[in-house]
Amino acid sequence: MEEVPVIETEWGSELHRRLIAEKARLRMEWRESPGALEDVRQMAIAPPLQWDGIAVPAKSTRKTPIYLWTR
Repeated sequence: MEEVPVIETEWGSELHRRLIAEKARLRMEWRESPGALEDVRQMAIAPPLQWDGIAVPAKSTRKTPIYLWTR
């Protein structure tokens, strides 16, 4: 992560507005793509997920919970 540049900007600044506009442009580009239509089709035919609870790995030092879902 050290080689990832961090850009700090103030809310509403010129750079912030450009970044938000670019994000919106990319989102619209994706929505109009064939891949987006296929994603929506796959979600529509997928069976619903069922909540199976939380598991915490016994040997984990961080004790990060794992959320379990099944179809």
